[in-house]
Amino acid sequence: MHHSRRSETITRRTVLAAVGGLGAAVALSAAPGAAAAPRGYRNPVVPTNNPDPAVLAADGAFYLYATNGAAGVMPVLTSPDLVSWAPVGDGMPRLAPWCRPGRHWAPEVIAVGDRYLSYYTAWRADLDQQAVSVAVSDSPAGPFVDERSAPLIDQSTEGGSIDASPFRDTDGSLWLLWKNDGNHDGLPSYIYLQRLSEDGLELVGERRRLFGMDQPYETYTIEGASVIVHKGRYYCFYSTGEYWNDTYGVCWASAPTITGPWTKQGDGPILASNDVAAGSGHGMPIKVGAHWWYVYHAWQPDHVNEDPGRLVWLSRIVFTGHGPVIDGPTVDNAVAPRP
Repeated sequence: MHHSRRSETITRRTVLAAVGGLGAAVALSAAPGAAAAPRGYRNPVVPTNNPDPAVLAADGAFYLYATNGAAGVMPVLTSPDLVSWAPVGDGMPRLAPWCRPGRHWAPEVIAVGDRYLSYYTAWRADLDQQAVSVAVSDSPAGPFVDERSAPLIDQSTEGGSIDASPFRDTDGSLWLLWKNDGNHDGLPSYIYLQRLSEDGLELVGERRRLFGMDQPYETYTIEGASVIVHKGRYYCFYSTGEYWNDTYGVCWASAPTITGPWTKQGDGPILASNDVAAGSGHGMPIKVGAHWWYVYHAWQPDHVNEDPGRLVWLSRIVFTGHGPVIDGPTVDNAVAPRP
């Protein structure tokens, strides 16, 4: 399989120059012996429509990938610090042979060897369903290419598949989480897990249902799952509710291993709508320095399901004795990530 190589990748210096025009104060280092001054930030960090954001740290910068929109099939942005973002362009300008235009959703990217793999959702050409596949690039900025004749995951009897999230375990093994799109066809939805081959291009081994909807605070569906490991325990952040209104929020489950058993704890979403953001959810955790952060989308409360759309927000994750807490949504934040 051949994949085009970009003549040059975006370096940290290029990213700094790009975001400089946004008027953001970016302090990546301090003078020798000087104490770094606290640096805050304001939400939304991306004030334009970029639903279902996912973030990758690569080449000394951060890259954000989103559901299709005005910027193309796979919008890509870049930042030196998770706060100041600049557009890169369309990361997947050519569609895969198995899909048709429209409904390109929720790409997440992981580095495997010297390549970057995007696990994404697209509209099948043969059915009115979504399916998950994988595209490959030599650069985190793209272009990502999927030359498969059929999607990676076919769950046509379960409503289709959406919201794939790759995960590299502590032993180096690769896994993929996703959701069957049951609510599309009036069927139950579950979070699934299956191991990936070493190159990340195929699914191997047993397919597992991790969990479905079984809590009173889970409504309509569950989706947008993403897993991290913190102090030896596995945490899955996932969204529930209707994305187009203020019922949408983020919940969590934990397990001793990636395969489970998974236990839901707490009494409801740890990220929900408030007076500054509505429909907060479908994001992913990312660790910067010693701290975890959650990148997600939210509507303006007075413009739910209207322009300007789902904007990108950033909130700190704090682990307490009772589990993770997401500090937000909050417009003014005193402390920003320190790459």
